[in-house]
Amino acid sequence: MSAKNFNELLDEIKNISNKLNDSSTSMEESIELFKSGTEMIKEAKEQLTKLEGEVKKVLDNSETTNF
Repeated sequence: MSAKNFNELLDEIKNISNKLNDSSTSMEESIELFKSGTEMIKEAKEQLTKLEGEVKKVLDNSETTNF
């Protein structure tokens, strides 16, 4: 599986959620979708935490000017 960016992961998670809410999705497929979705959520959370840290570094390193 190639690395996906945060927005791509969110799109896939939404698609999985829609499939899980579809009554025509079998129980077996639902279980596989759930497993896949939880992994994607974990990866998205890790990416978000990393991005949050990068933003914090930028804000901490920027100088403010008094007006």
